[in-house]
Amino acid sequence: MSQGKQAKQPRIPIERCHLYGLRSPHALAKRLGWELSKLNSLAAYGGYRVYKHKESGREIQEPGAALQSLHRQLHRYLARIEVPAYLHSAVKGRSYLSNARAHIGDGQLLKIDIAKFYQSVPQHKVMHFFRDLLSCAPDVAGLLANLICYCGVLATGSSISPIISYYAYKSLFDGLEGLATRHGLVMTCYVDDITMSGPGASRKVLHEARSAIFKAGLRAHKDRSFTQGAVKIVTGVVVGPDGISLPFSRWKKISAAEREISVCSDDEEKLRLYPKLVSRLYEAAQIDSRCRSRAEFHHGQWRNLKSRVAKVLPDIGVLEKVA
Repeated sequence: MSQGKQAKQPRIPIERCHLYGLRSPHALAKRLGWELSKLNSLAAYGGYRVYKHKESGREIQEPGAALQSLHRQLHRYLARIEVPAYLHSAVKGRSYLSNARAHIGDGQLLKIDIAKFYQSVPQHKVMHFFRDLLSCAPDVAGLLANLICYCGVLATGSSISPIISYYAYKSLFDGLEGLATRHGLVMTCYVDDITMSGPGASRKVLHEARSAIFKAGLRAHKDRSFTQGAVKIVTGVVVGPDGISLPFSRWKKISAAEREISVCSDDEEKLRLYPKLVSRLYEAAQIDSRCRSRAEFHHGQWRNLKSRVAKVLPDIGVLEKVA
């Protein structure tokens, strides 16, 4: 088999990271292929778009196009670094599904979320990561932190925030993994979602984990302890003794979307509704294979509708010109 784009890039030690050991802002600019003046400009004004998420109401701080492009570039460099097996976010080949699958079984399980995680990652922690772990000069680390943070904390809408949030608190997550290991538990981390499972997953361990999070300057919330035999949901997926399944809440949303389309008589409104349903079904098919045929059916209906509407629209345009 030929080596090409399909070949999987091996993970590298942190010392081989493209950003490791940079000694000056000029060296950083050269390494990134950007003008230093442009980096300084983006650090001063990243052109963030701030808005409320339609469903959750959370504030999203989304970097401007140029800064988001830089964030993606930085993310690619950091994503190649070797990471512990417990990390499932911002790691190629791992996801919220692999995070859930790590806990398949019928034992006890603990869940802890870190409250407002991105907003709780201060800029100085980001700077310390580049200075202390990537051995960058202080002015380089400071510039990178300025480029990555929004108003002194991580932005909620940046592509680099998931991996930076991990590295900013790596010592905490390593400590939690050590706690899990001492009690014979499996631990995973997906951004701000920490899960531990195994026979020794007790309220005592949960209390120790909460204390460690508090000592790190963060706040734990939504912590739960599941007993053997209880229905367990990990990163939005039902985890059972033999595998994972789609939670009822997601089935409910799919059914509601299908009903909304079935009673809709306006073609333009249907074209607006179909993409979300199709996307939701294809994603659900990764968990439940029954969703694939439904996804393909609705995808076909969507394509046919787009084709019909496209044929009608030119005629409408001609009639409008005649009128």
